[in-house]
Amino acid sequence: MKYLLLLFSSLTFIACSQSTPIKIETPISHYITPNYLKQLDFKGEEIVSVFINNHYYYVRKDGKAIQTLTYENQADPFSDGLARTKVNGKIGFFNSNLDIVLKPIYDFAFPFYKGKAEICIACKEKKVGSNKILDGGKWKKIDRNGLIIE
Repeated sequence: MKYLLLLFSSLTFIACSQSTPIKIETPISHYITPNYLKQLDFKGEEIVSVFINNHYYYVRKDGKAIQTLTYENQADPFSDGLARTKVNGKIGFFNSNLDIVLKPIYDFAFPFYKGKAEICIACKEKKVGSNKILDGGKWKKIDRNGLIIE
């Protein structure tokens, strides 16, 4: 755990010290610049999470990157092989190859668990004191194909 924390701290420092490490291809697909990519230590893993410009990204060895949600001050973890991304205020899901498998169309979505994810359509964030809650909307469950199942 200490090693992962040290690695994460080092990567965060590296990420924050670079001026423009990301080249944006589309709102979802990004590529890390070659100079920045050389500084990343994958430690035998296919992807790593890095903190760049106030956001977490998962980055592949070839430089492909995708922004992920922040969960407890770290990159949103993969659950059932998928992690969440947010584009233009909408939540979608991507796999460990950093391919979008469910387009960002949901106003909110919990991570997948046992092949299902709870999503919200038309809900809004509402501030209550120092906290934010989700207000209104319709809650449904979807499968890994995005089909409503409950």
